[in-house]
Amino acid sequence: MIKSWILVAFFIAFNWSAAQSYTNYSEKDGLPSNHIYKITQDSNGFIWIATDEGLVKYNGTDFKVFTTQEGLPTNDIWNVFPATDGKLWYIAKSTSMGYILDNVVHNFVNKEADVSIDPIYSGFTGDSLILSGTFRSHKLNSDFKWEEIDYNFHKDFSNVSYLSHKKYKGIVRSVLDHDRLNLVTRDNNLHPLQDSLFTFNSHSRGQLTDSLYVGNSNDSYGFINFNNLKTRRYTYESELNVPFLKYSRLHLANNNIQLTGEHVVAMLDDSLKAKEVVHIPIDLNSHYSFIDKENTVWIATFSNGIYKYSLNERLIKKELSHFKISDIKRVNEKIIAFVSGKGFYELNEKTNTFQPYIDSNDFLYDAEYIKETNTSHFITKKNIFSITKNDSLNLKFDVDNERARSMTFYKGFIYGHYTVGINKIAPYSLEKIKPYSLSGVRCSTTMDDRLIFGGSNGLYELVNDKIIGIESLTNFKKPVIDIARVNDKTLIVSTSGYGVYQTDLNTIELLEGSEFLKSNNPCIVKNELYIPTNKGIYNYKYLNGKFRFKQLWNNRNGLPTNKINGIEKVNNELLVATNQGIIHYPIDYISSQSLLDIYVDKALYANHDLKLNNNTTYIPDSDLQLVINNIDYRVNKKMYYEFRLLPTQKKWTVANSSNLTFSDLSPGEYNLELRSGGINKSFKFQLEPRWYQSWWFYLITLLTVVTLIILVTKALTKRSEEKKNKDLLQAQKLSELQLKALRSQMNPHFVFNSLTAIQYYINENDFETSDRYLVKFSRLIREFFELSKEQHITIKREIELLKNYLDLESLRFNKKLHYQIEVDPTLNLNDFIPSMLLQPIVENAVNHGIFNKSVTGLIIVKFVKLDEKQIQIHIIDDGVGFKFKKDDVRYKSSSVLEDRLRYLKASGLWEIELKRGPASSDIEYPGHEVIFNLKKLSNENL
Repeated sequence: MIKSWILVAFFIAFNWSAAQSYTNYSEKDGLPSNHIYKITQDSNGFIWIATDEGLVKYNGTDFKVFTTQEGLPTNDIWNVFPATDGKLWYIAKSTSMGYILDNVVHNFVNKEADVSIDPIYSGFTGDSLILSGTFRSHKLNSDFKWEEIDYNFHKDFSNVSYLSHKKYKGIVRSVLDHDRLNLVTRDNNLHPLQDSLFTFNSHSRGQLTDSLYVGNSNDSYGFINFNNLKTRRYTYESELNVPFLKYSRLHLANNNIQLTGEHVVAMLDDSLKAKEVVHIPIDLNSHYSFIDKENTVWIATFSNGIYKYSLNERLIKKELSHFKISDIKRVNEKIIAFVSGKGFYELNEKTNTFQPYIDSNDFLYDAEYIKETNTSHFITKKNIFSITKNDSLNLKFDVDNERARSMTFYKGFIYGHYTVGINKIAPYSLEKIKPYSLSGVRCSTTMDDRLIFGGSNGLYELVNDKIIGIESLTNFKKPVIDIARVNDKTLIVSTSGYGVYQTDLNTIELLEGSEFLKSNNPCIVKNELYIPTNKGIYNYKYLNGKFRFKQLWNNRNGLPTNKINGIEKVNNELLVATNQGIIHYPIDYISSQSLLDIYVDKALYANHDLKLNNNTTYIPDSDLQLVINNIDYRVNKKMYYEFRLLPTQKKWTVANSSNLTFSDLSPGEYNLELRSGGINKSFKFQLEPRWYQSWWFYLITLLTVVTLIILVTKALTKRSEEKKNKDLLQAQKLSELQLKALRSQMNPHFVFNSLTAIQYYINENDFETSDRYLVKFSRLIREFFELSKEQHITIKREIELLKNYLDLESLRFNKKLHYQIEVDPTLNLNDFIPSMLLQPIVENAVNHGIFNKSVTGLIIVKFVKLDEKQIQIHIIDDGVGFKFKKDDVRYKSSSVLEDRLRYLKASGLWEIELKRGPASSDIEYPGHEVIFNLKKLSNENL
């Protein structure tokens, strides 16, 4: 009987290993040891591996090892239990045990110091761990220490196991009869169990859920249901087809109970019967296996590490795995595989397997059915095998001379390409008729009554018995390696590394997503296009005259390789040619494996650990460094994801690196969003400012600064205004005093001159003239006294004053002096000008210009209006000119005038410009001209 079971197991293992592929992980891949106790999966999807050299966390890419260095009590961890809250509880023969959460080890010691705990029969309810040995049980108390639990107060019964249950607190056995088991209630009563259905003699036992207790023996397994107190036992022979099971145990993962042991694992249904049994090859030497949430089997060994295998791959059949298949294609009504070194194989549709059809160890070129001759031609490097419809081998041609590598029928002849050209061949005898030169030609086909060739530099056609480039496609210079006709208006053109194109021979267009692909031997079935490439199988659908991308099959969804040599679709299956044999790939196959999760593996802020979903203190000029990782157990997977950091980053950014760095983050709340493969994750954190970086501190500081600025500005403005007003008042007062002083200085000049004139007339006994002079003089003196009180005078009054003065001087000069006063008719005579401004200039013109002239002199005074606020005054004489020295009285008079003008400007009421110069070019009497430009700046105080 045992020998028969060994044969059955060997047969199962042989078929399994021949049909399935499995991946091995060992010390060379990152495991700390090849001695594996147990494998399980936590609620997040991580695979945990218990070894004799540490506990391992695996995400599909990296093995993270936990040892005593990370806080474990020992490296020899031989059991683990995943909790629903993400904790991973670990078991070891030690004085302390605990769990791992967020990569941190939490270890709890025994209340009895330095006393080891024997947890060989430990139980787990999904959230709490019960450490049970042969007779003693421990539970974690409120002080987070393992404390022994006393639950049995019956002297005729010994301890079996403490229970975590609302009604029962333990299992005990009779001292006299070990198979007599009882439950201890919370009020210390005994409740007997059906002894015949469950036994104490189990090498593995313990609480598995809050209501289920299980046990394993060499030939069976059983359970106790605390809810209905039913017990049941099943044999391995009835459930697993094996008479006994070494290392048998029951375990719970992903809410499923699994039965495992040497060379087998099974999923159990609600009644705890096996519903899916997976036999493990004997040569793997497995002692424990586990099926994860993606239907992948993980296999533990004591010497070879772990193995894994996807159960869904059983749907994918493989054959001829030790041979390279260069192509698969339909030839007439047959599906032919090109098996390198073996020949052409034919698909047996009844058995769905390939069998030899034409033996040949030569290089296989092509196989073509010529409808016009009703013949199939199978072309190798040395021969062409021609087979008629009745499958009889009619001809075998020796073609070592490169007659044809492929065949296309066109207008009564066969055209076949070879290394450096094309042969025109007789359709039946296959004799060469005419060669055409075309280097690099690889393929041919017909469309719309045209013979088309593909070569290393584009597309060509046969026109008037010559091969020329297709005129409308002269810009297409890609290396063509295959052409397939879709219909009379469309061709599919495959290139070597430049993608796949669709053309009607007028235009050519790259198919979506095929950029830079190397492709050959496409398969067209109705409106579906299947393209074998170096990156998998690309599937397109023909819609509205164009092929639209539909889907991609590669090693991420079941194919063992991305390098595909050829495809043929048969019913609902793709027959795929690869370098590792033929794959029967169900077209509706869906891989059970996918991206499980994406997460932040590590976060550093200012080179310190940052706990996401927590707050940390903001540090200026610091970087946030993140390590992004994922849980993905697919072969040849690559990490691609999108991220954005709100609120600083609104748009999503694509990344394939695990490292992200954010610089110069300001204090505030942030939300890192990640998405990949339909998974969206969000991680929040807050950079809290220090008290002097908080918003309220900034607000108070801002308000304080603004208040100080306002107060200082007001104070400075007030002080500036006061100083300005004081300076202006002093300037005005000084100007008035200076003007008065100047007027008092200028008036005696005139008085002296006038009195001298009167004296002259009296000495000459000209009493009439002296009397008239004296009257005018007294009137003028009165005017001077009145004007000494005024700063401004009207133009009209100034003219009258000048007339009076010049009349007096004319009398003094005994009519030797003439004068003219010219006034602009547009000038408003009621406008004001500074008082006593013109009289000193006129006086100088009389006394220093005309006085020294031997003939009669002329003085002209002109008033010209420039604009509404500006007038120009000219004082002109035709005397001897204006030349003086610093000690001359005229210089002193001129200096006084300049001082007066400066003070008038300082008053802020006038802008006065003075110009001097000769009045004419006469050498003897050049005369003198003074020009005043007076601009009124303000009417204030006028």
